[in-house]
Amino acid sequence: MTLPIAWAADTVSEAVVLITELHQLVGDGYDLRDALSRISQPAAATTARPTSHSRWPVLLEKFQADLKLTSGLQPSTWKDNYAPFLEQAIYLLGGSAAPLNARELLSQVVSQWEDKPRRREIAVTTVRKFLDYRVEVHGLPAESWTVTARVAKEMKGKKAKRRTVATITDQEILRLIDSLPDDVRCSLWKNSFRLMALYGLRPEELSHLVSREHPSTAEPTVYCTYEKVCGSTKTDPRWLMPLPLKDHVGELVDWNLAGAMAIGQLELPPLSDKYAVRTFLERQPYWQELKDKYDKTGEWLRPYSFRNAYSLRAHRLGHRKDVICMAMGRSLSTHESNYEWARSESVLENV
Repeated sequence: MTLPIAWAADTVSEAVVLITELHQLVGDGYDLRDALSRISQPAAATTARPTSHSRWPVLLEKFQADLKLTSGLQPSTWKDNYAPFLEQAIYLLGGSAAPLNARELLSQVVSQWEDKPRRREIAVTTVRKFLDYRVEVHGLPAESWTVTARVAKEMKGKKAKRRTVATITDQEILRLIDSLPDDVRCSLWKNSFRLMALYGLRPEELSHLVSREHPSTAEPTVYCTYEKVCGSTKTDPRWLMPLPLKDHVGELVDWNLAGAMAIGQLELPPLSDKYAVRTFLERQPYWQELKDKYDKTGEWLRPYSFRNAYSLRAHRLGHRKDVICMAMGRSLSTHESNYEWARSESVLENV
């Protein structure tokens, strides 16, 4: 902004006064242009300060658009990891007693997630990104609104203890599927769990499966078109590798899901809700029984437990790590640090 003051020695004191007033208003959360107009037009100074119903929602929309452009932000990511925290920040910034700096804003935002360390951590990261954007693009004063590393660490608090995802056994998966009622609705869910178990799928990948003729075998094969966003990168679409489960007598279970999909005989339940799989499982008595079992060993039973089971099965069958990673759509480093590929009881199996 260019100040409406002549560039001359005798206007120095006037410029200092104006800049001081501007600094105060901008520090209170006003846009620089808005602040200058309020000082230049005294009547505007009596106007109520901006609320969440005026300019802040517009800035939030601009920030969301910027994230889509610069990092390929997905709607689901915005909904889960941005909107809850930024909407609270916008509400606070538009209030009559708005925070005067980044520390005050973060302190008030994270207070709602005191008992949820992971959500608190995401809140700090999200608000920090938004403020950085405002400083860089919209002239918010950096000295008041930059979230330093020290402030970010303080506001995040102690990290949540990492939970070990349970690795459900083949027999438990089969029993879970068998425990579902024999009706039309549950038959669709049985198909979903068979796919997750046989191919080690993420729940969201169920909506991205197609049948294609494999170039090497000319056989119908299940292909996953899902591209998981990992920061600035995406996973590649991939051919899926079936690894049949073993029943209680050690026999392989043949579901022939690829063949059923190829002829349109593999219907799935509605999966538009991101948490549909989890919600359905939480309502099943046997799933709750398994949760209690794994809770006692400090393990966390969740839909990804099907994926962990696939990973362990693949290693026990002797598949190379690179092949397993390609089939599961993940990097080797992620595989080794986040997925089970051996169990302690396996150490003496071949002695």
